[in-house]
Amino acid sequence: MSLGLILNILIRLSILYFLGEVLLFPDDPRFAGKAIPIRNFIIVISLSLLFPAFYFLKNHLKTTYLWIPAFAGMTWKRYPFWLDNLYLSIFWLDMAGNSFNLYDSYFYFDLIPHFHSTAALAVVLLGAFGFSFWGGVGLANIIHMLLEAQEYYTDIFLGTHNVRGLFDTVNDLMVGLLGTVIYGLILIKWRKR
Repeated sequence: MSLGLILNILIRLSILYFLGEVLLFPDDPRFAGKAIPIRNFIIVISLSLLFPAFYFLKNHLKTTYLWIPAFAGMTWKRYPFWLDNLYLSIFWLDMAGNSFNLYDSYFYFDLIPHFHSTAALAVVLLGAFGFSFWGGVGLANIIHMLLEAQEYYTDIFLGTHNVRGLFDTVNDLMVGLLGTVIYGLILIKWRKR
């Protein structure tokens, strides 16, 4: 069993734990008012299964996947555990931040997940799906922008409390952009070696 596989299993088990915790204690001050139970549920039943689903489709429906644009740059000969682990770290870091109450305990903690998660998504798009540097950086930041808009508008229309003000949204977007450029450049230098 490879280290990548072991880490993948551990990340997936901890994500399941975080989901179970928030479903059992939805009114806990760490989770209350943030729509975390539904968000974690959606992550576990759909987004966390992206790599296994694509791998299955690529290997078992070889002639029918051409219509899915994400498959165009996939050159997976084996399951890409390390890229899947990086992808899963996006969700793990956010869930751990809530579980360990880091968002409420440290005012600027949320900059760390916004930096890492946006950057990790860019690297996954580059490494797993064959995006160009600017394509991966651009799409990761567009997705991040949509996430920030969702947080802002759910606060306004649904009464959640995820955003502390305009400065919070601007800071999150800026560190996400910075993270994508830094991680992307690291990946490019690593590939050249």
